[in-house]
Amino acid sequence: MRFRLTLFCFVFFLTGSFVFANTLPGKKEIDSINNLPFDYKIANTSKTIKLTLENVEKARKIKYLKGVADGYFSLGLMYYYQGKYDKNTLYMLKAIRIYEQQNDIASLVKVYGDYGYQLKRRSMPQAVAYMNRAIRLGEEQKMKGELRAVYDNYGVLKEMQMDLDSALYFYDKALKFKEADKDELGIPYSLNKIAMVKIMQKKFAEAKQLFDSAYAIRVKMDDKIGMAENLNFYGHYYKAIGNTVEAIANFTKALELSKKHDYKNLTVENYQVLSELYEGNKEYEKALIHYKNHVRYKDSIQNLELRTKQAELDIEYESEKKEKKILLQKTSLAQKNLWLLGAVALLIISVLMGYLFFNRQKMKNKQMLRENELKEALQLIETQNQLQEQRLLISRDLHDNIGAQLTFIISSLDNLKYGFTIEDEKLNSRLSGISTFTRNTIMELRDTIWAMNKDEIAFSDLKTRIANFIESAKTASHGIQFDFEIDAGIPDAVTFSSLKGINLYRVIQEAINNSIKYAEATHITVKIEKEGAGFIIRISDNGKGFDSKTPTFGNGINNMKKRITEVGGMLSIHTEINNGTEIKIQFPEK
Repeated sequence: MRFRLTLFCFVFFLTGSFVFANTLPGKKEIDSINNLPFDYKIANTSKTIKLTLENVEKARKIKYLKGVADGYFSLGLMYYYQGKYDKNTLYMLKAIRIYEQQNDIASLVKVYGDYGYQLKRRSMPQAVAYMNRAIRLGEEQKMKGELRAVYDNYGVLKEMQMDLDSALYFYDKALKFKEADKDELGIPYSLNKIAMVKIMQKKFAEAKQLFDSAYAIRVKMDDKIGMAENLNFYGHYYKAIGNTVEAIANFTKALELSKKHDYKNLTVENYQVLSELYEGNKEYEKALIHYKNHVRYKDSIQNLELRTKQAELDIEYESEKKEKKILLQKTSLAQKNLWLLGAVALLIISVLMGYLFFNRQKMKNKQMLRENELKEALQLIETQNQLQEQRLLISRDLHDNIGAQLTFIISSLDNLKYGFTIEDEKLNSRLSGISTFTRNTIMELRDTIWAMNKDEIAFSDLKTRIANFIESAKTASHGIQFDFEIDAGIPDAVTFSSLKGINLYRVIQEAINNSIKYAEATHITVKIEKEGAGFIIRISDNGKGFDSKTPTFGNGINNMKKRITEVGGMLSIHTEINNGTEIKIQFPEK
């Protein structure tokens, strides 16, 4: 009894072993099994491995060595995709030995090339060696058809080694073969590979031209899937050159096409990259929407895989039941084995479903965590924006209203002094004092507005403000020497919060003013030093000092201490009568 081989029929696989056990196969039947389509082998690996092992034994019985070698080659490929690399190596080397004995050049070019490519993540030197053998043999025999795939795969190896010039060389060789054969389906793939290497080399203009050529061919062929892929490549190109707007536009077009034509893997990638781009633009709402869609499509692919696997296992189970009925007529032992096999199949289904359910639940938890993080980020940004708007509004009001009114007072006082002859020196002095006080108030107001308009104050800004104040103090005071010293190890890029910055500035102002007004000092020094994870500011003078044990501190010193405490620091005063005063401020960097 002999059945005709049918490629995609499950009945053949379930009954094939019985047929071959009772009849001697011919070479055509052996070849037909060895030459099953690649997609079918990978989709039904377990069944095909069993069938191929039996097929190898049949070929060995009739001493058909090419059939044996082709079977080994097929087994090596399937074990590679199962991740069983020891068996992959075993069968690929067995196939190579037979092909070498038979001097089968065409098969050697293919097996050297495929095995070399499979080794790329296990042993790059071996991968390169095998692929070089394939290239040498193929070029000697001028086997353009076989070399086309070898050149493409060897280009991938060179790209992995970051040998980009070599990668381009081999991609270009594959492209020339495709162009000679007018392979309009294959040409765009090579053009896109070359373009991606050009992007890695920062040769963006050349990459753009190649993408344009590939896209034009796919538009001409009305290849919607290919057009979607090329729009995705355009998105990566614009992302690489920093043009986020165009990147988003092209990924969006690619997304529309991939969804329309049910290209789920590309749809998942487009949603993922768009989510990252929107997050980079701080458009968190759009980022969240695209991330949700990314997860939803990814889940749908996994669900499809689960349903496909379930259907396959169900078919296997039903087939086993049919086989069991046939074998019941032969032996009771076979009956027990088949029942056991059915139980194992059910166990596999249960374990697989449990694993997939657990995996899906884990992904949902990650998705919820990501959504919560995005929501919190959006809320934080909204709060910060509102606070910033309020600060800006208050600072504008201070500047436009109070600042203008103070300026008007100064102008009025100056007009009064110069518009009228005031002979009363006391009154004239009083008016000058009010004018000076008002000008100082405007300066204080400007300092406050400066701090309010910033979320953070750089050390360089604070240093400049202190230096300007000391210069003003020099101008207003006579007979006092001022020194401003800064530790060279403090970088200008150090930043403080606006509260910390303005509090430090006000305390230094108050300390200098106290030295000028009360200490009768001739030398005032301000020194800023780095100490561990914090800073120390010292304001010292050589004035008359005071007895710190006897008097209670006034409001000025108490306010200074309060300001420093607010920013997590500590203020201490060391003074002795006739030996000057030093105010020491210690505070952390953050």
